[in-house]
Amino acid sequence: MTKEFVKLILKEKCKIDPCDFWIPLQGRVENNTCYFKVVDFESNIGYEKLNQIVKKINIGNVYLFNEGKEEEIYAEINLSKYNYLDVFFTNENADWVIYQNHEKTISFAGKELIENIKLVWKNLEEKINPWEEI
Repeated sequence: MTKEFVKLILKEKCKIDPCDFWIPLQGRVENNTCYFKVVDFESNIGYEKLNQIVKKINIGNVYLFNEGKEEEIYAEINLSKYNYLDVFFTNENADWVIYQNHEKTISFAGKELIENIKLVWKNLEEKINPWEEI
């Protein structure tokens, strides 16, 4: 699967342009999407558990797209603390999406991914979509 094809799937399926902002920075939160403040995510689930969840549900390669127009393909995910560029991770069918951004949030899309996160993060509902309250 080519990177260009995966970007088209992201646009069609999730309304995501990998070179632009995604929830919670534009529009409303769609079904099977959610986001959290990074500090809440890190203290309640963390990157190691998230990597384990994705490895369990992922089929195929992992695609990385960021606002600097860098594009990478990996055999498996190895997500870590946010660096400096807004970045998307997904699989070739956009069955799940993880978005880390400079607003200190982390966003997720995909029913199976979110259901598996809920199994690990018991008080998730207390921290989900924090900007929606404003």
